[in-house]
Amino acid sequence: MEFIWTIVISIISLIVVLIFAAIVRYAIDSSKTSKKLDVLIKEVHYLKTEIKKLQHHKQQDGSKHIIDEKV
Repeated sequence: MEFIWTIVISIISLIVVLIFAAIVRYAIDSSKTSKKLDVLIKEVHYLKTEIKKLQHHKQQDGSKHIIDEKV
């Protein structure tokens, strides 16, 4: 009889965990955090490519510092 109760409790626990996971998933999707993170990743990628272009351009001119151009 205890084996049956163990299975029932295990099934109930699994259902509770799945419901909790669904609630957390919905909360993350509704906050649009993943979309904001994607935009942030794209911006960081663009910035890295711009820095590489500036470094390559400055290396051809003889200076290796990006700050020199900004100042």
